[in-house]
Amino acid sequence: MSLRAVVLITLQQEPGTGYDILQRFRTGLAHVWQASHQQIYRELDRMRREALLECRAVAQSERPDRKVYQLTAAGRQTLEAWLAEPLSAGPVREPLFAKFFAWQDWPSEARLRELQALKQQLNQRLATYAEIEQTWFSAPETLTPEQRAPWHTLRLGQRLTHTWLEWVEEVMAEDA
Repeated sequence: MSLRAVVLITLQQEPGTGYDILQRFRTGLAHVWQASHQQIYRELDRMRREALLECRAVAQSERPDRKVYQLTAAGRQTLEAWLAEPLSAGPVREPLFAKFFAWQDWPSEARLRELQALKQQLNQRLATYAEIEQTWFSAPETLTPEQRAPWHTLRLGQRLTHTWLEWVEEVMAEDA
């Protein structure tokens, strides 16, 4: 998945500023994609140069003009082509897993710190998912199938995170 595809998705229903897109990432897409402020603005600029987006300036008093982006016909075609193309399962690239192949040289104190930090991050991820669920999907049974589709990805993220937590706890218990 590319940042470009996710930006196109965020702009498919309504135009927005770079800040709007960043907020959509944080509140609705945090469980499927992460991007920094700089990455988003660089991609917006590239996409505008490639005529996938239009940008119009909206004047503001006492502030610089806002740049509002929206899809062009070429942008919609790019999104449609990406959606029509089947994706392959990507490889699991997790640097932590590489450390397991050097277990005998990995100091136990460093290993414990790393696993505890991972456990904390995973618990924070679950809290973020809970916030997203409360904000966007508090009553999933009332949503249309189209509205429920992103909820399914959130549920998968929750399940995978719970599995990771179980795995970390299992490794830590065995290593104790």
